[in-house]
Amino acid sequence: MRAAVIHRFGGPEEFEIEDLPTPTAGEGEVVVRVTHAAVNPLDFKIRDGSSGMAAQLRDEDFPLVLGRECAGVVHEVGEGVTDFAPGDRVFGMAPPDHKGHCYAEFVSMPASALAHSPAGVDDVVLAGLSLVGLTAWIAVEDLAKVGSDDVVLVHGGGGGVGFMAVQLAKEAGAKVYATASARNADRLQAVGATPIDYARDDFTQVTPRPSVIVDCVYFDTYEPSMDHLADGGRLVLLPSLADVRPAKERGIDVSIPRVAPDRTRLDALATAVAEGRLTLTVADVLPLAEVAEAHRIVERGHTPGKIVLRVAGE
Repeated sequence: MRAAVIHRFGGPEEFEIEDLPTPTAGEGEVVVRVTHAAVNPLDFKIRDGSSGMAAQLRDEDFPLVLGRECAGVVHEVGEGVTDFAPGDRVFGMAPPDHKGHCYAEFVSMPASALAHSPAGVDDVVLAGLSLVGLTAWIAVEDLAKVGSDDVVLVHGGGGGVGFMAVQLAKEAGAKVYATASARNADRLQAVGATPIDYARDDFTQVTPRPSVIVDCVYFDTYEPSMDHLADGGRLVLLPSLADVRPAKERGIDVSIPRVAPDRTRLDALATAVAEGRLTLTVADVLPLAEVAEAHRIVERGHTPGKIVLRVAGE
């Protein structure tokens, strides 16, 4: 099979397209013929060695195939798998203890990490749904427990997780504000949020004190968010290495999403997309051979949606 690999940590130029053995399905596993794979910030942080996941890699893990979420078609099922069959359309994400390997024509994953793809939703969208969808779901529903009485502020509302968090908070009936660049204002208004141009406005001056803040920016927004949060409010921080101690020292209910694949939630997210209740924005689709450029785009940031690699049919 064709795969995009790196032989060492470094910049996007480390990627090479090589032929590797096609994986086989072990017990409880499914081999997926990948049609599309999403590119996420975690991917480039593993590639350059800065992620905690990179520290767990050993020499025998190289050449390394990156990519933690994908969509495609079941190619083979392993012993004990009864809920999938060859030919089924599926999507999903690698669990935390899995290396990923989605930047390849075939990937083997635990069956529990996958869900059936709904009719009418393209693999381009489903490839990028799992990570942002599950992160936002855990942030909004499990940790913040957003309800109709809440006022929610989402920092980074134009990004992948932020935009999904805005929509889930609106679906819960909350009043939602979102900081983002001006170019994302129309997108945010279209899903019912009040956009705040972070380059022009001070969010502490133009929004009421929220009962919930989902902070997808963190570095410049953490301190003022603690000051602005309503008494008894809930604060959810991204990224996963955010320091919760300053908030805890002030008695704030603060948490960080810990994300793992969950078929029930994947099914719910996919159904919401199929029914038009949730939207995932895809900023660009590049062929697998242009994986280095895909990483450069994601590293630069401020993309109005997901970057997806087209793997099959090149």
